[in-house]
Amino acid sequence: MKVTYLKHSGFLIEWEHCYWIFDYYQGKIPQLDEGRPIFVFCSHSHSDHFNPAVFALGRQYPKVSYIFSSQVRSACRKLERKSGGVCLTSEEIAQVCGKTEEGRVLSIPEVYFLAGRSETMFSDEAGEMLKVFTLRSTDCGCAFLINYRGKTIYHAGDLHWWIWANESEAANRQMTGNFKKEMEYVEGNTIDLAFVPLDARLEETYGWGMSYFLEHAEVRHVFPMHFWDDFSVMDRYEAEYPLPAHTQFHKISSDGMSWEL
Repeated sequence: MKVTYLKHSGFLIEWEHCYWIFDYYQGKIPQLDEGRPIFVFCSHSHSDHFNPAVFALGRQYPKVSYIFSSQVRSACRKLERKSGGVCLTSEEIAQVCGKTEEGRVLSIPEVYFLAGRSETMFSDEAGEMLKVFTLRSTDCGCAFLINYRGKTIYHAGDLHWWIWANESEAANRQMTGNFKKEMEYVEGNTIDLAFVPLDARLEETYGWGMSYFLEHAEVRHVFPMHFWDDFSVMDRYEAEYPLPAHTQFHKISSDGMSWEL
């Protein structure tokens, strides 16, 4: 598979028979093969995870499926609508399609809205099944745990151990309990590829969530995300936290970087 970092928590995975796009917010999506289906995942409606411009992919590609947290439903309903669909600017359309479109109105395609802790099956072009399980976020929406072609992929969205210095002790205790409860669903699992927050804004607790996750699941490849362009946080994490011997930690240094795994 090929993994491309788009921006923030946004990633593209290229498989032999399909593409997956997670939490597109900003960044350039490369030209894709029009013959392969595209699965667009969105964990929640915060503006740094959900950009309605993803609907413009349907202008360029004939096989696009949208798999969203059920929390995104209300955000979709609030989009500016005109006769025939949703109104997007030509710049928004160009952001994901790579070219300027004359028209601004896009029809909303079918969207699959998934509740937390639910399981749903989808099929790629070759008839291989994607088994999608959702975990409940500790902030908003869901995380995705996907089994496909013998591999397990995890995208956390905003499921993280958010311990903020200005929060009350009671709130942080509740956060800790909620996070560890969701981690029970990955406990002891082998996860081939994981996208996990590493947010320096948390100050001294910035690495707790990733470290706990890596201790409780056997993760082969992990990509940090949600670091708000602070690429230095990855060097800091490597210096301060020991990595399991079976885990490859992929440092990101710029938008658009790609890896062949």
